[in-house]
Amino acid sequence: MRVIRYSETTGLLKLVPETFDDLYLLARVIGGGDKVTASTYRRFRPNEGDVGEQKEVVIELLVEKVEIDKNAQKLRLMGKIVSGRPMEYVKLGGYHTTNVGEGDTVTIWKQEWKAYVLSMVKRAVADSKKPRLAVVAMDDEKATFAYVRGYGVDVISEIYSKLSKRMKQSDFEKARDAYFDDIIKKAGAMQVDIVVIAGPGFMKDDLKRYMETKRIETGKKIAYAGASDAERSGIREAIQSETVSRLLENEKVKHEFELLNTFLAGLNVGASFSGMAKIKDALEQYQVGTILVNDSVLNDPEIKEVLDSAYRQKVEIAVFNSDDDAGSQLRNFHNIAGIGKAFMKKERAT
Repeated sequence: MRVIRYSETTGLLKLVPETFDDLYLLARVIGGGDKVTASTYRRFRPNEGDVGEQKEVVIELLVEKVEIDKNAQKLRLMGKIVSGRPMEYVKLGGYHTTNVGEGDTVTIWKQEWKAYVLSMVKRAVADSKKPRLAVVAMDDEKATFAYVRGYGVDVISEIYSKLSKRMKQSDFEKARDAYFDDIIKKAGAMQVDIVVIAGPGFMKDDLKRYMETKRIETGKKIAYAGASDAERSGIREAIQSETVSRLLENEKVKHEFELLNTFLAGLNVGASFSGMAKIKDALEQYQVGTILVNDSVLNDPEIKEVLDSAYRQKVEIAVFNSDDDAGSQLRNFHNIAGIGKAFMKKERAT
């Protein structure tokens, strides 16, 4: 994410999303009632019945609906046109859908920019400078490849080993080496700086020895971690492992899991708060140290009220990705939860 300009006075934030992660973030930041200005295309028909032609225009929308299209890698903003240029191609009051992609300049106006929302944007700017991470969860049957993105775990592909215990030893070793070569090639092509190889048993260790013996270089930093399987659950396990802890110290995904685990531990001893009534009551008593909230409900009026109260008390607000695993678990607690101030300090001290 690249921020071009922000004015607290006018409420205007001009920025350029540089990755799909940034588009996903904007899908959570932009809400109904916001105004967004961006370049787009409108079909201009000089006369009724004409097919017309697409004209590039700059349109300001009063946003009513926001969607993310993973297949097209676009952010879709739907709403009513409030201004635009050139005027001859713009129908004020008409409805339009603006597609925003990587590299497009966007200006967002909000009546009020909440501090926790601005912090999400600032974190995206900082994250753009950090190493990106991929995980390969593998066993003797298959390997699953995934990116660890700002919006969560993105599984991109799987390959299968075609190994069988009924094979002759020589055939088995040949097939295994071909399997290793496929993994190395695919991992080397991933657009990341660090690749974590994870899995159960000895297969990942055999891959490590194979690479060392052959002196294979991928151009990436390779780390190894244990995992129970080669599925999505194995990828999650690798992300939370001690082995890659230092690689993920500042990553949002790991932070979400740590906070969720702290919340659950506190819930068992009455030091965490679940349910809107209990959270509000705890805030009134100044007992809350951290609020966990899913990004999908940031525009909910009651949620906004709670977050405003938390912000005034300087309570930490952790915004979860509702589509990822930690966010899915948080949905079981109605998308918002609180961790007691004293319990939070105790956990961080240990």
